[in-house]
Amino acid sequence: MARNPAQQLGVARLSPVLAAVSLLAGLTALGAVLYLQFADIVQPCSLCIYQRLADLAMLLAIAVGFFIARRWLWTLGVLAALTGAVLAGWQWHLTSAAARQVHACAAIQLLPSQGFSSDSFAGNLATALAGHGSCAVAGQQKIAGWPITHWSLAFFLVCAALLLLAVLSARRR
Repeated sequence: MARNPAQQLGVARLSPVLAAVSLLAGLTALGAVLYLQFADIVQPCSLCIYQRLADLAMLLAIAVGFFIARRWLWTLGVLAALTGAVLAGWQWHLTSAAARQVHACAAIQLLPSQGFSSDSFAGNLATALAGHGSCAVAGQQKIAGWPITHWSLAFFLVCAALLLLAVLSARRR
């Protein structure tokens, strides 16, 4: 049964709304983890940093997808969100199965922090993309009664689902 044009238009309008909700969720999650780090509540580990990179990749794909190659870029956003979910799931495993055995993950420094003042944008970016904490310890920290790893996994899966719905409901141009 063919859809009438009014139904097709409604589905086409739903696509950017779903992507926008996913974009806002990603920005909120990134803001929350940066707050936790800079308020000295939780020191990020290397897996936390990789999850941030997956979030940034998803955010970039969604934002650019509003202007060009919507379905293709939002599909990349889904893949970035699923990558973040896998990383969060692995951190959950480390937290639950190996918390007593894992004392520290490898330290990671994606940007050199030498040469930047600590209050400059570049210095803050270098700090935000540096992980030194234990993956098991970082994952055990709780927010609203739920470990951070659970929140991270749920966030990435919800964003992937929203973006997938946006991709499927986007009209081909």
